[in-house]
Amino acid sequence: MPYIKGLGVRDLYLIKIARVGTKQEVHPECEDNDFRLVFEIQYVKQLFEGYRPIHLNIWRTFTDTTMDSLLKMNEIEEVI
Repeated sequence: MPYIKGLGVRDLYLIKIARVGTKQEVHPECEDNDFRLVFEIQYVKQLFEGYRPIHLNIWRTFTDTTMDSLLKMNEIEEVI
């Protein structure tokens, strides 16, 4: 699920393909050909009405989060 900087997570996507690409694939005007992970994704569904902030680890790039922990966040908010 994509993390939107400053907002958090909301939607669930399926990663169909994960591959190595270059920065120029996303930003053609860039002369930098550094390698990047490229994900081809498919929208599954919206999990929450609004975005839910989550704590990011591992250099603020990828965080291992389980669906169970995210859904529990939703349950707690419904009680409040």
